[in-house]
Amino acid sequence: MSKECVIGLDIGGTNVRIGSVDLNGKLIHSRITSSKEIADGRPEDAIKDLAVFINTYVKEFVPQKVLGVAVAFPATLDAKREVLYSATNLGENAKCRFDGQNIVSGLQEWISAPVFLGKDTDFILYNDIHELHLNTSDMITGIYFGTGIGSSFFYQNDTIYGSDGVAGEIGHLPISDNRRKCTCNERQGCCETVASGWRLTELQKEYFPDTSLSDLFLKHQDSPPIQTFLYDMARVIALTGNLLNSAYTIVGGGIVNMEGFPKKQLLTLTLQMLRHPYPRDTFRMLFSPSGQNAGVLGAAQYLFRKLELSSKS
Repeated sequence: MSKECVIGLDIGGTNVRIGSVDLNGKLIHSRITSSKEIADGRPEDAIKDLAVFINTYVKEFVPQKVLGVAVAFPATLDAKREVLYSATNLGENAKCRFDGQNIVSGLQEWISAPVFLGKDTDFILYNDIHELHLNTSDMITGIYFGTGIGSSFFYQNDTIYGSDGVAGEIGHLPISDNRRKCTCNERQGCCETVASGWRLTELQKEYFPDTSLSDLFLKHQDSPPIQTFLYDMARVIALTGNLLNSAYTIVGGGIVNMEGFPKKQLLTLTLQMLRHPYPRDTFRMLFSPSGQNAGVLGAAQYLFRKLELSSKS
């Protein structure tokens, strides 16, 4: 058994996953619970409750020495990766009890190991890069279609954060003249209003009430509403392809992993929208190999870099 490990915590809009990872990058143990365990409660108790959650897990399931802890939120963060600006999908009415708080300094008062903060999609991209053995000096884009649309950009061995820390908010680029309100301060026409999980749920309720959400692509892939949805997903991918000319574009998330999802058609639609001959002729779209523990494993890869530990796998 490994004598040392790191802890990754992946906080999503629905579930929270926490796990221990050895220094070879292998998952030792993981646990999943409802996000309500983290999201519910008073803002003034948020940091303490999160620290208790982490420390309780370590006490019960982690006999190894913990070298570091990395926490991922589905949120906008400051450039130093210490303060959480906003997590609209974690909580009620686009408000989160962690909004505006310094997560790192707060947790460090309760946790002895070094603490780091990251965006959920940044950690997932870290794991994808590791799993796919990609050259980290290249420009790499990750786009993840889940409840919302998350993304991350990686270049010259590091994540691109932007001057304020909020680079990569692809889901909130204005792409449509529809009047649907997004979760980001009720702005209209964001990418998420046409190509997100919550938009797919709206389509299911409006057009296919007798079909479960999980069967939409299996049973209604060729229907006009679903074809329009796929077209809009491709628009989002092509937008970043034309803008960034990345060496690799990794596409993943819960929607892409649904049974019957037409991956080949998504690539075909995307290629049709790319400027040619370049970047279309050299565009490389890979599908994320990440599983349910991708956030935890990606957090470990992030910690290995920050703590200058070497993952041997």
